[in-house]
Amino acid sequence: MGLLGAYSNPEIQARLRRLAEALDKLAASKDPPQPSVRQGRKLPNGLVPRTIQKVLADAPGPMRACDIHDAVEDLLGCSVPTSSINCWLTKSIRGGHPDLVRLGRGRYRLCRPR
Repeated sequence: MGLLGAYSNPEIQARLRRLAEALDKLAASKDPPQPSVRQGRKLPNGLVPRTIQKVLADAPGPMRACDIHDAVEDLLGCSVPTSSINCWLTKSIRGGHPDLVRLGRGRYRLCRPR
């Protein structure tokens, strides 16, 4: 759909109208601009993987991915996307991480030294 076709779409016209109204309200407001909620939320590189490894090392047995996620958030004191946890677990297993074992769907543990 070309640009002219998009402008003739009633749904897009309504959305653009609402957007223009919201921008007009924002421009007319005397309030100072609010910082983005996402500002400063980026965690340092490697913090999440190190925390996952700590959680698994401290666990008495295998853990489910959702429990790992909850424990990581508790340790860090902030929200962490579930996708970050799942991505690291998946990459570690596929990458042949020697200390991590997938026991079944969503269940992981660290290998214990013998």
